[in-house]
Amino acid sequence: MAHKRESGNLYVVATPIGNMGDITLRAIEIFKEVELVLCESTKETKSLFHKLGIVTPVLALYKDHSESPYANVLDQLKKGKSMALVSDAGTPGVSDPGSQMVRTARENGIPIIPVPGASALTALLSVSGFQVNPTYFLGFLSEKPSKKRRELEKAKEIEGLIVFYESVHKLPRLYPLLEELYPETEVLVGRELTKAFEEVLYYANPRELAEKPPNAKGEFVFLLNHRKKSLKGNSDSSDM
Repeated sequence: MAHKRESGNLYVVATPIGNMGDITLRAIEIFKEVELVLCESTKETKSLFHKLGIVTPVLALYKDHSESPYANVLDQLKKGKSMALVSDAGTPGVSDPGSQMVRTARENGIPIIPVPGASALTALLSVSGFQVNPTYFLGFLSEKPSKKRRELEKAKEIEGLIVFYESVHKLPRLYPLLEELYPETEVLVGRELTKAFEEVLYYANPRELAEKPPNAKGEFVFLLNHRKKSLKGNSDSSDM
């Protein structure tokens, strides 16, 4: 009697957000071992693999609105083929596509294994110098001005750190909004994290940010220290 073959694994693998040195040895091993890499953009992933000397096939993964999403991929996983899931940069499922694939795989009994690495979110938190719990992560703010305002207004209900990503061409509209909603809040801006022109800039409040904004080029992550007391003095509590 033939034994039923165990399903393959779905590895959720982080890739560099700029600096190639941030790729992990484990990530490289996984890329070489799996039979297929599911990606956000084949162009970006093939470019990464070319630098790493990896020849594993890649397949672009789009949002699937069918009744049986990712049926072909799931069928291969169930037959024992292991795959890796990546985004264009950083950790999959953190403000980029991939969550639907992970959710569908879990619903079908596929083992899902995280392979952690670079993330703009954790990178900025690590150099903030602020107590990070709680942290409220908004991902990319809405493209619609009215919804963006509601997102930032709702975030004011949380006393802690507020972190979000913003598109560079939306920065001129963001600054006045922060001045209005968070007038006395410390701001930390991460621009081009891990890249050649990386900057981590501190502002005592949004007014200072508006008066001397960072160079409007590249990718941005913002951190608002939304607490009743500033953490610049002795109000910061830490277990370390």
